[in-house]
Order: sequence, then structure tokens, then C-alpha cells
Amino acid sequence: EAMKTLSDAEQILTGIYTAYMSGALYSGYLTLCPDIQTDLVYAVNGNTNTYGTIWQWDIRSTNSEVEAVYAGLYRVVGRCNFYLDLVEDLRASLTDDEEIQYLDYYTGEVYCARALAYSELLKCFCKAYDPATAANELGVVLADTYFGQKPAKRASLKESYEFVLSDLKKAQELLDEKNDGFDAPYFTKASAHAINARVALSLQDWDAAVEQSTSLIDSDAFALASAQ
Repeated sequence: EAMKTLSDAEQILTGIYTAYMSGALYSGYLTLCPDIQTDLVYAVNGNTNTYGTIWQWDIRSTNSEVEAVYAGLYRVVGRCNFYLDLVEDLRASLTDDEEIQYLDYYTGEVYCARALAYSELLKCFCKAYDPATAANELGVVLADTYFGQKPAKRASLKESYEFVLSDLKKAQELLDEKNDGFDAPYFTKASAHAINARVALSLQDWDAAVEQSTSLIDSDAFALASAQ
């Protein structure tokens, strides 16, 4: 019975952004723990062994930080799927063109949010992508709907990245450039291009990485940092 109006859709979208504010994600473990693993952060006297298992590379699936990141990213995915399962019925009920346009933009943001969550899951919980072996490597569980019981079966690494690229393509089709900007508070078309460029690097698809990043470099909404 949820999401019967455009306002309902906006509230669910807000919930997706709220999920990204989790202390397990960009304001916490998802950012900090990889930095510790790559020696970008150094322990000092008196740190009381905070994140001790991460410092020691004693990292297991039952580690509380690892579980929190995994759960936090799938929480985002779940909220995105809830929205996407209901959005077509809502769209069919709308008669105002402006409301339909807003709903399409919200939907683009949701596809972008889900793509980012899955790209982080792939980065953190799967092997590095090798085009020669990706079809036979394990990816992530691709939950693409919210309702109904489905087996939690991991897709291949190749299928998982294809899913992310599909979401990013949909996001780019639904979003537009008018909200692009370095200080944009929400996902924009530029966000979709930026995430796509990062994913292309992971896929060793250098041409796509150049194409996606060039669209940002050439955009009037951004400026390259001065080398001086």
C-alpha cells in the first residue's frame, strides 16, 4: 500500500539517501578500513588497539566492521528495490506531466544509488576483475526486487558488473545535466558518469573510462583543478 503519490516516492528516495549516511559506509568503515589496509593511516601510541583486527589483516566474514559494511550496502539495495518495484504502478497513475518528469528523475537517482552500492560490494567482497576469467568468478547476490522469496545465489563477477552498468545506463537516460555541479546534494547525471568511469577502470575498459570521464571534463558544470 506504499508509494501512492509523488510525495511518497520522494520520502522513499530520502530513505535511500539516509541509508547512505550510515556510520558503516562513507562516514565510517567503508572509507576507513580500506585506508588502514592500504597503509594510508598509521596507528599512534595510545590508540588502544582500535580496529586491531584490520591493522593485523585478521579479517574474517564475521568481523563486525565487515558485517556492517555488507549489511549497510544491501540496506541501500533493499530500499532501492522497494522503490523500483512500486514505481511503474505509481507512474501509470499520474496524469500531470511535471509530476511524471519529477518521478522519472527520482527513479534515475535510485538507479544511480543502487549501482553505487553494488559497485562497492563488488570492490570490497569480490576478486579484482579479470576479463579472461570474470565469467567463472563469483560476484555478488543480485537482489533486483524487494518482494517475494528468492534464493541468495551469487551471480558471476561478469554478470554482476553488467548489472551495475545496466543501472548506470538507465540512470543516465533518466537524469539530465541541469542539476550537475560539484556541490549537487543528490545523484545527478554527472554522478552516473563518474561512477561509470570508476567501474570502467575496474573492468579494465580503458576506452569507456575515457569516454565517461571526458563527459565530465567537457561539462560546463565542472572545472579541472589547477596544476599550479
